Amino acid sequence: MALALIVVLAGLGAVPLTALWRAFGPKVIAAPDFALIDQDGRAFTLAGLRGHPVVLFFGYTHCPDVCPTTLAHLAQALHSPTVPADENVVFITVDPQRDSPAVLKRYMRLFDPKFVGLTGSLATLEPIYAAYHMPRASVPADHGRNDYSIVHGTSLYYVGRSGVIKGFGGWQDDTSELTQDLARFQ
Repeated sequence: MALALIVVLAGLGAVPLTALWRAFGPKVIAAPDFALIDQDGRAFTLAGLRGHPVVLFFGYTHCPDVCPTTLAHLAQALHSPTVPADENVVFITVDPQRDSPAVLKRYMRLFDPKFVGLTGSLATLEPIYAAYHMPRASVPADHGRNDYSIVHGTSLYYVGRSGVIKGFGGWQDDTSELTQDLARFQ
């Protein structure tokens, strides 16, 4: 319930997610596990990364601004000596229609070869969006069937080595904030 309240209030833009986390958290909240397909076409579960810190980010490869900015900042932050060498960045698509494993593979390489891009059917992804309270809506454009945008949440979920959500961040966090969070939320 605390996770839902924090994410909903931050999603409304009323208060930054990190400020809400500091006010209401930290609570012990297990990160919901999931099974998806990675950019190499292999099965992937979050539980498979237990013992390693993970930052989860939901986005899509056709995103014009938020997603590439966030991934670029995360890529820069990973190179800090204070960030654990075994940190994992996991990008879960909100656009499974266009984000195939091959598309995700090319996109992840633009930022860092260690990044993992995940996809699946919309039916498989929707319960994951719900579990992480990740809003997602397709917004059609006037130019054709495949010309659309996705409106989605921009939260980062820091999952510690034990599989517990340790903290939250957002796309507006700069590289130094991300570096501090990656070092702190193990």
